[in-house]
Amino acid sequence: MYASLKNSNNLPLYNPMYNIIHRLKEIISKANMIQFCLIVLIGVNLIKAIVHLLFKILQLNDIQFKEELINPEQPVLTVTILTSALILVPIVETALFQTFIYQFKRWLHFNNATIVLISAVCFCMIHNFILLYMICTFFGGSIFMYVYILRSEDNKKTYWSVALAHSILNAFALFMVLIFNTL
Repeated sequence: MYASLKNSNNLPLYNPMYNIIHRLKEIISKANMIQFCLIVLIGVNLIKAIVHLLFKILQLNDIQFKEELINPEQPVLTVTILTSALILVPIVETALFQTFIYQFKRWLHFNNATIVLISAVCFCMIHNFILLYMICTFFGGSIFMYVYILRSEDNKKTYWSVALAHSILNAFALFMVLIFNTL
């Protein structure tokens, strides 16, 4: 018994975190487009809520780098903002921050963790309105890249799955701004 526990091949079976991650990978890779988008929406917003909670608990002040696209105090949505946020931005950002960076893995033989980190840093740097938002988009970018990798391993319409999930996440964020005046 002790010898089998020392064997590294058997260790993941006894690690509950490994089992959770492995099961989540299975669910994401087998999910249809709607299920996939809901999983991403829940995952990104759960992390966003945790980051916001940590900022509140630690009483951290946010740092504003540039003016936000939509003022949460007086939200005004124009056709340009809606078209950009729901169609153009998800398509372009998925191409740049997932598809293009994923090619680095093939060209330079980077491992998955490296390209997730590169993608997340690039994704958060382009969303440089306020520090809290950048932190949230870092984790969001990590999730987008990670699920991109998972979907690409199973050839599950990778690009359009992530672009649609990004669009739905943006729609949810716009809804939150309009209803609750918060990002």
